[in-house]
Amino acid sequence: MSTALALISALLPLLAAPAPQSGRDKELAPPPLVVDGLTGIPIDIVDLRAALSFDAKAQTAFASATMSFDTTAEGFPLFDLRQREVVKAWLDGESLDPLKLASHTVSKNCGSMRILEVSLPAGSRHELKLEYKVGTPDAPQAQGVLWREKGVLWDTWFSDLNQGRYLESWFPANLIYDQHPMTLTIDLIGAGEDHHLITNGAVEERGKHQWTLTFPPTFTAFSHLIVLVPASEVETAKDKVKLKSGMSVEVEVFARKEAKVNAKKVAARTCEILQKYDEGVGKWAHTSYCPVYIWTGSRSMEYDGGTTTALGALEHEMFHSWYGRGAKPASQNDGWWDEAWNMYVTGGAGRLPEFTKDGPPVLLSSSDPYNRITPGGSYMQGRMFYARLAQAIGDEKLRALMAEFYSAHAPNPATTAEMEQLLIANGGKPDEVRRLFHRYVYGKDGEPSPASGR
Repeated sequence: MSTALALISALLPLLAAPAPQSGRDKELAPPPLVVDGLTGIPIDIVDLRAALSFDAKAQTAFASATMSFDTTAEGFPLFDLRQREVVKAWLDGESLDPLKLASHTVSKNCGSMRILEVSLPAGSRHELKLEYKVGTPDAPQAQGVLWREKGVLWDTWFSDLNQGRYLESWFPANLIYDQHPMTLTIDLIGAGEDHHLITNGAVEERGKHQWTLTFPPTFTAFSHLIVLVPASEVETAKDKVKLKSGMSVEVEVFARKEAKVNAKKVAARTCEILQKYDEGVGKWAHTSYCPVYIWTGSRSMEYDGGTTTALGALEHEMFHSWYGRGAKPASQNDGWWDEAWNMYVTGGAGRLPEFTKDGPPVLLSSSDPYNRITPGGSYMQGRMFYARLAQAIGDEKLRALMAEFYSAHAPNPATTAEMEQLLIANGGKPDEVRRLFHRYVYGKDGEPSPASGR
């Protein structure tokens, strides 16, 4: 057993779900819609069980997945899977033609989703089982399995800037309103060297290069950090930190050798970041194990209680474990605030200008309930929105209210409307807060209605 896996196995009893899920899946789901003559209905996934097998010698991968779900209305269930070659399918134990799982364009902001072309009654539970070959996901800028001479490099490689780049890249999945547990077995056959499995799930090692991963019911489709990497490609280091909230967190860093960083220093820095925001924002909402995978380049990504990141983005990505993967956006229309607030806090709020006049309207929160893209403006224009809020109600009060928002929702989904309501109710300047949301979040000129910033 590798050092990393021995540590995780030892910590297994501590890696349970940090809190129960919100139970708001059906409430937060978008409405049904008609697509290509079919009434597509959102579903509530109850459980997902999957298996993934890599054959290093043949350089092939195969998966199976069983998704249990409840319907929210009568009609044709919507879900997504960006693997092209579904070989076999079953619905409630009966064989199903894979052609009845075709992708359909939903909207410009959503892209395509699969529709199960079997009409099902409202409030019923069903089980869909799929078997499929694993290749590069059919999604923008996706990365497939990278085969090595003696093994494999595989990364879930999520992105909030492209459609179809969450869990659906690899397994049947839902939009991000839906929380549910997942169990995944991974087998690596024929590898010529040891591999590390880097993950924010609980791990049981069943044998050499055989693992069972368990993810808690608070996870949504953007939560799962999984990297399978040859041990020869990374340097590792561990550190431990006792947080003010009382939890001790084990940090383990896996630094790619080409990144040329000191893994021990990265682990120590990660501990400092955990202390800083556990004290300054609120209680760490995740488990007692925090994995960090360091690479080169400009791309980085946040996950629940861990990150895959370039060194320069470490604090930004770890802060997302409070806003983004702690208090989670309930839809991609809410994904703007985790980037915007992150940029305001970690990007240095004191360097922002004073505002003496209005700028043009900015649309950060789309009105498309099926939107699957965080707008690029969330970073800088969103940061400016929070700077305007701070100028209106005060930086100290804004930070306190945002910490209250975090504590009220983590580790579950929250909406833009809920954030707006909190800031209107407690910010001391309700009309100005409402006006700022109306102009710089919902992208509307003029004055908002009294009841809503929209």
